Amino acid sequence: MQSTISRRKPSDRRTLVVALLLGAIAAALVVAFLSSVDREQVTVERPAAVKTRSIVVAKEEIAAGVTIEDDMLERKDIPEAAVIAGAAVNFDEVAGEVARYPVTKGEQLNAKRVVAKTDVQTLSYQIPEGLRGFTIPVEVNTSPAALLAPGDFVDVLAVGKLVNLAGPVPVSTATPVAPASEDEPKVAVTLLQNIQVLAVQREYVSNGVPYDSSVRGAPPKEGDVSYVTLALTPDQSQLVWLASQDGKLTLSLRAFGDDKTSPLSPVVEPVRINP
Repeated sequence: MQSTISRRKPSDRRTLVVALLLGAIAAALVVAFLSSVDREQVTVERPAAVKTRSIVVAKEEIAAGVTIEDDMLERKDIPEAAVIAGAAVNFDEVAGEVARYPVTKGEQLNAKRVVAKTDVQTLSYQIPEGLRGFTIPVEVNTSPAALLAPGDFVDVLAVGKLVNLAGPVPVSTATPVAPASEDEPKVAVTLLQNIQVLAVQREYVSNGVPYDSSVRGAPPKEGDVSYVTLALTPDQSQLVWLASQDGKLTLSLRAFGDDKTSPLSPVVEPVRINP
């Protein structure tokens, strides 16, 4: 039995060789093309770097009225777009000055946020947050004004016409009776209790905070005291001012350290003390 062996035709070999050559040429052309492309054209562009400035910021919270020291400050790189006008770039631009407003940690500092330190501390730096310094007239013969010292605590009383100060008055330990004349009766009202004296005349505590109950100043040098300044809330200030328009104000001195308040009722004249 004779086997038959199939053989490739010469034309098929030539076709295969030509295909291989063409493939090699195409690959070479692709490599050549890629190598000729400029790398900058295929590289992704990176965003431009943000420009920053090194400025002075608060290293910690700084309360208003506090003298700024070097250890309260630090330098920080801030994007230029976020830098405030006139931002300090050196510690000595703000160190030794006084904070005009409360400064938060990390806050930028400039000349508008500080004031020059003075040799004598002014009263405005010592008034606690939320309170006001309110001055009232006093008389030494009807109040302990000449014995008051900055830091003392007092009660504020007002005396005036009943219709203006008190309205309907409840009966208390002093029983009101019919007035002797047709004039409106007067009423004594304790408007406020446990109010601190910030200043007597122009004397105040300059080496501490007068609203701290542990601090007390010296009595005024002059005995003729005509006004004192109290630490009041805005609402209390309005009340005292209104009472002063229709009546007369006076003060009673509290024992140092006594902060108790008592419920008090207004008293009208004439009065008869109950036996």
